[in-house]
Amino acid sequence: MIDESKLNKFALKVAKDLMRARPSIPLATAIGVANYKMASICSQLRVQLDTKSGYGSTPANIYQLLLLNSGGGKGASLGLADNFYFKDAYAYIDKEVYPKFKQKALDKLEKENNDRPIHNWVKSIGSTTESGLLALSESYSLTGIGGINLEIDEIGNAVTSKADVFELLLQPYDNGLYVPTAKRTDPNAMSVSGMSTNLYCFGNKVRLFEGDSVESAFIRLLDEGYGRRMIFIDDDTEPNRSTPQDIVNEMEASESIIKERESDRAYIKSLVSADNLNKVITLNKEAIYEWAKIKSDGDNYILDHKGLEPAVRSDMSERVFKVAKLASIYAFFQGSEVVTKDNMSEALEVMNESSIVLRGLRKLKPLHQRLLESMLLEGNPVTSQHLLSYSFIPKSYTKKVLEYVDLAKELASELGYVWKESLSKGVTYYQVSKPSKKEVEVFDKVDKKEAKELSDRQKELALML
Repeated sequence: MIDESKLNKFALKVAKDLMRARPSIPLATAIGVANYKMASICSQLRVQLDTKSGYGSTPANIYQLLLLNSGGGKGASLGLADNFYFKDAYAYIDKEVYPKFKQKALDKLEKENNDRPIHNWVKSIGSTTESGLLALSESYSLTGIGGINLEIDEIGNAVTSKADVFELLLQPYDNGLYVPTAKRTDPNAMSVSGMSTNLYCFGNKVRLFEGDSVESAFIRLLDEGYGRRMIFIDDDTEPNRSTPQDIVNEMEASESIIKERESDRAYIKSLVSADNLNKVITLNKEAIYEWAKIKSDGDNYILDHKGLEPAVRSDMSERVFKVAKLASIYAFFQGSEVVTKDNMSEALEVMNESSIVLRGLRKLKPLHQRLLESMLLEGNPVTSQHLLSYSFIPKSYTKKVLEYVDLAKELASELGYVWKESLSKGVTYYQVSKPSKKEVEVFDKVDKKEAKELSDRQKELALML
């Protein structure tokens, strides 16, 4: 559970306004939105962090995954944060700043007789291809301003259909490198360095752990690079019933917040300046010690806990990098050129929660396994309608639940459980239990008989050959 008193004050202010306008949004989710939006401003200005630890400069950016229950929609909170705090800065970049940089770049290309096109600036992009990301990064690199904010609505679909995009995004997190791929048809493809990229994904927890290709692709994604790069947020809230008055209250609160935050919007807009373009933020001495402490604590955790999943192990070993990135974003919004001990502590509070979520996520069992375990706890036969009451099964799975019943049945057989089905008045009842001593003896006899029959068949085949 996040300790509110330890959070960054500006991020908390943004979060509290989001929660005031939408009471259903929990603190961790609201803080996640605030962090991502703050990072997006840093990305437009190519703010960099130099930790003085031998790695060189790295973008002040974040990758983030918000895990939701089925039906939990929190995407609207991004728009609210814009209206409350960030829209003036975005409008300034779009209408005044980027067009000037773009025109200078086009003039330079024209002098070189280069007809390469340059993309317009966009606040964020949704679904994209590997080629599209490379093209956008090249445009921003040529203009000298702008960063990429990629928002993926359902990571469960993207991990299979957009695997190449996720692979491409590994290096940009660390050092801002975008390297053209050999399969690209663009003859003018160029390598890009220092490009700041933010990633914000939404994931349906049920969809991610159905025991299929999506689950294996997602686990591989975590274990092979995103475990150490992502900030994880678990939003397990369920939609609440609301009255018309509740809706009116939210509308009125939103309008009030817009008026109250005019000075904050003006301040964020003022950050978009020539002085802040390509700014490099460093760690002060106290922050360097905090870096060392976080790193040593993570390494010692690994030594004390054997058999950790690869994603968890890399997160604990390298999460100091995530802490420092987020801390540099906090420092930038404070108008500071150095990360302080307080900035590191504020970011660490977010990352501690993230590590807990990741550990739980990697231990989450496939849906059919959870279904079987829940059925084992039932004292009486149950129907498919009853199974829909389990929190981890979406209510909309009225037919799909039968597919998981079949998978649970197969697993029950593998584990030696007794599975029974009965039909009453056209309704199927299911019951699973551990075998009694007598049933174990029967199963043993059947196994021995099947083993003997298999052995006999193998001997017959050997004689024939």
